[in-house]
Amino acid sequence: MINHLLTITKINMILGIAIVVLSFYTIVWHHQNYLLYKQSQDVQIQNQQIMALNKQLLTEHSEKISGKEIKDKAIKILRMKPPLANKNREVLL
Repeated sequence: MINHLLTITKINMILGIAIVVLSFYTIVWHHQNYLLYKQSQDVQIQNQQIMALNKQLLTEHSEKISGKEIKDKAIKILRMKPPLANKNREVLL
């Protein structure tokens, strides 16, 4: 009878220690997930900032190219005359 109680006590102690160890690993795992989440949020914010800056730079570049380079190319290569200031008409849509 005493051997049976000692065996049950040993099994309970082993199970108790296993529960404590698994709980500790669960806490560590949750903390690592939290740190990974924070890091991914920071990277996502940086990515959005880079994308916004890229769009802004592309917009500025296309605005410069659309008017100035076409006008310069028309005047230089195609030998067109620059528009006269008094003959410009405004077109309203």
